[in-house]
Amino acid sequence: MILDKLVNEYYEDLNENDLHIVNTIHNHLDEMKAMKIQDLADYAHTSISSIHRLTRKIGLDGYSDLKSYIKLNIYNEDTSQDLMELLNQDIQQTMKYMEQLNFHKLNELIDEASFIYIYGTGTAQQDIANNVQRQLWSLHKKSLILRSERDLTDGIDEFGEEDLIFIISLSGESKNLDEIIHMFKTRNIKYISVTTLRNNFLAQNAMFNIYVNSTPFYLYNKVDNSSFLPFHIVFDIIVRKFSEWKMEQQEE
Repeated sequence: MILDKLVNEYYEDLNENDLHIVNTIHNHLDEMKAMKIQDLADYAHTSISSIHRLTRKIGLDGYSDLKSYIKLNIYNEDTSQDLMELLNQDIQQTMKYMEQLNFHKLNELIDEASFIYIYGTGTAQQDIANNVQRQLWSLHKKSLILRSERDLTDGIDEFGEEDLIFIISLSGESKNLDEIIHMFKTRNIKYISVTTLRNNFLAQNAMFNIYVNSTPFYLYNKVDNSSFLPFHIVFDIIVRKFSEWKMEQQEE
């Protein structure tokens, strides 16, 4: 994917705002060919100086150099993708996101929750939710899968401030979900978003964000696809980290 090699090369020098700008670029590749730096700053809700700093961090001379790089590479993406390499990049990038996560805060949220709800926004996300519930049972945490948006809305009056909700979404964007999140905020309902790293309403309003790297790719028949393996890896790491944290507490 455009810029991924540069991002991977200079990843240790990048902060969360830099990664957010990169993902904004990915989401507006077609517009980038003619986009002014102020337009990108508006899309990314950041400053022009932040964009200039990002370009220097990844070894470019400035915004013009960035646009030239995109124009030269934008037509080399599609069918020539190395699918196994994309999967490897997704896994490695997701692991890097997890290394930056505040597990102490996440562990406390899980530990203090009297009940944990899990909601996936689509069929694949529901499959992940099934696995998450199995893992939570292994931790002796009470949990329930919400199977539809109706379950989510019907449960709003039942969710307590001591409960916790995991919401799993590829894009983090849905008009109906936006309305539900607004209701969550008015009722102080705690939820954790698990989405790809992009500017989305779900992550913006969550009390805790977990980011996953899942690069869209094309199958042999030109059907676009996305891997949900990184999502499974994320929750596997969460369970392991929580277990290690509990063992450390017991030793103390």
